[in-house]
Amino acid sequence: MELVNFKNSIFITRDGVKKSLIKRINASKKLINIKVISLSELKKMFFFDYTEETIFYISKKYNVISDIAKIYVENLYFLNSQTDILDEKVEFLKKLKVELTEKNLLIVNRSFRNFLKNRKIVLYNLFNLDKFYECIFEILKLDNEVVVFDSSRLFGSHSLFCAKNKEEEMAFIASKIAKLIREGTDLSKIKIANVQNDYIFTIKKIFKYFKIPVELPKRASINGTVLVSRFKQLFCEDMESVFRKLKSNISNHEEELLYNKILSIVNKYSWADKYEDVKTMIFQDISETKMESTLYRNSIKVVDFPDCEIEDDEHLFLINFNQGVLPKSVKDERFLGDSIRKKLGIDTSVEENVKSIDEIRRKISTVKNIYISYSSHDLTSELYISPAYIEDIFTIDDIEIDYTLSNSYNKACLISAKDEYRKFGSVQSNLKLLNAHYENEEYCSYDNKFKGIIPAKIQEFLGQERILSYTNLNSYYSCAFKYYLEYVLKLDKFEDTFQSVVGTIFHAILAKCFYEDFNFEVSWTETVSNQKYNFNEMEKFFLEHLKEELIFIIATIKEQMGYTNLKDALYEEKITVPIDSERNIIFKGFLDKIIFKETEYGKVAVIIDYKTGSPNLNLEYSLYGLNMQLPSYIYLLKHSTNFKDAIIGGFYLQRILENAPDIEKRKESLKLLGYSNSNIDILRQVDTSFENSKIIKSLKVTSNGFASYSKVLSDREMNSLSDLVEKKIKEAASDIVNANFSINPKEVNGKLEGCKFCKFRDICYRKNADIVKIQIEKDELFGGD
Repeated sequence: MELVNFKNSIFITRDGVKKSLIKRINASKKLINIKVISLSELKKMFFFDYTEETIFYISKKYNVISDIAKIYVENLYFLNSQTDILDEKVEFLKKLKVELTEKNLLIVNRSFRNFLKNRKIVLYNLFNLDKFYECIFEILKLDNEVVVFDSSRLFGSHSLFCAKNKEEEMAFIASKIAKLIREGTDLSKIKIANVQNDYIFTIKKIFKYFKIPVELPKRASINGTVLVSRFKQLFCEDMESVFRKLKSNISNHEEELLYNKILSIVNKYSWADKYEDVKTMIFQDISETKMESTLYRNSIKVVDFPDCEIEDDEHLFLINFNQGVLPKSVKDERFLGDSIRKKLGIDTSVEENVKSIDEIRRKISTVKNIYISYSSHDLTSELYISPAYIEDIFTIDDIEIDYTLSNSYNKACLISAKDEYRKFGSVQSNLKLLNAHYENEEYCSYDNKFKGIIPAKIQEFLGQERILSYTNLNSYYSCAFKYYLEYVLKLDKFEDTFQSVVGTIFHAILAKCFYEDFNFEVSWTETVSNQKYNFNEMEKFFLEHLKEELIFIIATIKEQMGYTNLKDALYEEKITVPIDSERNIIFKGFLDKIIFKETEYGKVAVIIDYKTGSPNLNLEYSLYGLNMQLPSYIYLLKHSTNFKDAIIGGFYLQRILENAPDIEKRKESLKLLGYSNSNIDILRQVDTSFENSKIIKSLKVTSNGFASYSKVLSDREMNSLSDLVEKKIKEAASDIVNANFSINPKEVNGKLEGCKFCKFRDICYRKNADIVKIQIEKDELFGGD
């Protein structure tokens, strides 16, 4: 049948086919006045449509997330005036539909059915439809002529190629495509279907070897872009101001397109009284918006299957023909279960699965040039063939790779085969063939060592002022190459996590909670609302629990303050120390809390830093520049303007957010961890309960003096620690400006500390010879020279 025979008709087709059908109509270059409607459009125009305002209303009224609200609305389509089923969920939906209708939150197109009357309705390539749509077409037949347009032809059986894994499968596909191109097939005539996320990396890699351009869909959200992050930071009620400031950040065409995407998302919520009310929904929409795919003038396109139109002169590669992937199976886990769906006259999960399999088989039979493939294994397990497989239309063939099409791919295969032989002694079938052809190819010749850069370049990267801190010093001494990647090349982009935001909130409130005019509720609300982090519902729940924990922490710290004579305090004290004025190097740090007092012995000061993790108190590590946090506090205090001559009564870490089973254990966990001054007169100022301390962990005095486990240091030892820190700062500063960034992770007492939590292990290709092994002995710090 020709399209020209259907003038003034309405074509209804699957969503994925609509665009290609319109293209086909336009290609006929005839005025045939055909309107094309997709199935989802038909559903909305025939019954009702809804907006973000509908979803917002349901979310607020029934206290559910927007995804659940959408499920409720989508299930309303299955109800009709005759629906009379005794079921709790159906009753809920019926009441919800009445409620939404009364509030004008369902958009009903009252003219659509009149528009359809006496028009020819053409069902374009619609087969294996859900009973829901079949019912709609039965209603349409009362006033319209409804005909089926089947544009397809059935072809014979097709080969189904079985690969050992995804990489072999895509290499086979790439070689087939390379042959087609060599034979003169235009790239626009080649399509790939059923591309899932786990195939994208492999396709990119293999197709690059064969120099085949492919237009892969971008699955990444726009959520991680700089412009979106900036929008979230600026978000407030004055949206005009937000977008005015956001526009000033645009520097290229891609960012302008992204700006317009964000703007269009926000415009959908212009009905809201306050943007803050719909903030979560706006951010959700942004996270679901994908990056724009790279468009090529002449490339292989990715299509959806079976919702695609393939011409007889086109070639379709249907990959990943595996169970659970094609077709996607439906389970009886939906809001309306199979028993209710059956009563409503719509397909059950079993019926949907049967129809999906039939549709896959039917579609495959209508494509003239189709290459079907699947993988028998992935990295961890065996995979199975799709349930759509049937011997009548498939012939299973093994894959044979053609090695005459890509030198790059051949060399990669050779190296892989050599690795397999070197590690496990197994000989792959292609090893002898490729080794004979590429006998002079280098193997295992890579040198991972840092080759060095011009020191002057470091100055350009670091800027005019070189700031060192405990954190980046620890990174440098852990591994110099890690410092280079993290602080010079800045490859480690910091992103807020729930844990880091909680730490920020706690530190901010603990910095002001001991002032007389402090109001906890006001401070908590203000501090949390100032965070640019978007808390999900689960995190909001935990935040309420953590709020109570912080109240307990503040009360416990106030109780601890009753055991010290040092009543003056400074919070969040920033201290900077010039290290090298010629090269403009400074050392900077923040001290969470300094408590102090002028006494008969002079000014006595104690340093306290809040920690949410598990601190390492071993001072011997400082000899090698590692874990110098506590000693660096002494150095900072001794080089500050206000405390350079002060006696240090102690330097401590205070763990907050400790998971303890009862109140006493929680109080115990909040005791100070660190080192105290061994002078009894000074210590008495710091802790009036020092003989069996109530505020400092592991501090006790016996008849023979301090208990063996007590951590105490003399003034001389503290001064030695400060001198050691200065020495290690200057050593690191000199090495950094001279661009000494060797791969040298430190192994301390058999533990590879330098690589712990390192994000760059896939970059350095660390060898055993690169590891610097350190053996730290007890009392090495003060016991030796």
